[in-house]
This record gives sequence, C-alpha cells and structure tokens, in this order.
Amino acid sequence: MKKNILLLFLATVFIYSCSTDNTDDNDEMDGETSELVGTWVLTDLRTDDTVNNDDLNFAKQIIAFLQGTNCNLVTFTFNGDGTLASDNKVNFLSINLGAGGLDVPCPTESDMESSTWSLDGDQLTIVNGDMEEETITIIIENNTTLIIPGENIDENNYAGADAVFTRQ
Repeated sequence: MKKNILLLFLATVFIYSCSTDNTDDNDEMDGETSELVGTWVLTDLRTDDTVNNDDLNFAKQIIAFLQGTNCNLVTFTFNGDGTLASDNKVNFLSINLGAGGLDVPCPTESDMESSTWSLDGDQLTIVNGDMEEETITIIIENNTTLIIPGENIDENNYAGADAVFTRQ
C-alpha cells in the first residue's frame, strides 16, 4: 500500500510537471522564466509538522534513501526555448522491506517525455504530448529550489506536503 501511495504521488508530480506550453514566440526570456531554466531533481518531500501521515512519511523516507545512493528518481530539464524533458523512474521502483530494513534499488529503467512549458508569475503551465494543459502553482526559493505544493497535486491526499526539486 505504501509503495502505491509513493508511486501515485511521484507519478502525479511527474505528470503535472513534465510538460508545458510556451506561448511567447520571443527568444528573450523574462527574469521569472529564466529562474526555471535548468535541470531539477526531486530531492525531498517536505511535510508540515502538524501532518501525521504514515504514507507521506514513508514516501519521504524512500526519497531520502534514494538520494543517499545518488539515485535521481525524477528529473526535469526546463529549456529556454520552452521545451521540457523529463526522466521519471517512479514506475520502475521496487521497494523491499525485510529483516535488514528498507531496500530500494535505484531503477535502471525510466519513462522519458518531451513537452512544453510557460511560466506566468508562480503559475507553471504544462502541455503534454497529448496537448493536455495543466497549470500549477510553484515556488522557487533562492534560485536553487523548486517547490510544488502537494495541494496542487492532490488536495485530499497531499495537503501539508511539498515536492522539493533541487537545481543541478
């Protein structure tokens, strides 16, 4: 069950974050758009101190474990031309709990997707290959941390959690 919750969360983050639409044909990027350009790796799941959710805590542990093994579970590359490349290993996770504790080998396979994006203030609009458009609220901290609030992913299941991506 915990594996399914983690997979659902990370897959949702991937789906909402892996494609966008850049409607500006101008080659010049404004300051807010250029903040997002670069490669971002999922490095943490922040939870509100008041949230006591075992599934979110388990997902946080798995992400931390994989980061400790230099495994990049989800990676997004936002290009200045409005294109986005994503690399997502979530669907290939294998979580093993045994006498030795938690064992989560880094998946060797991944799903890759290309899409487009645009940013207006804190509103990231993503258009996937099927031309489905989603707009989510993001936070960029210190030009090195991208945060997607859980409420933007799934208001009922991820309230109080933030997917944290670090610029590489």
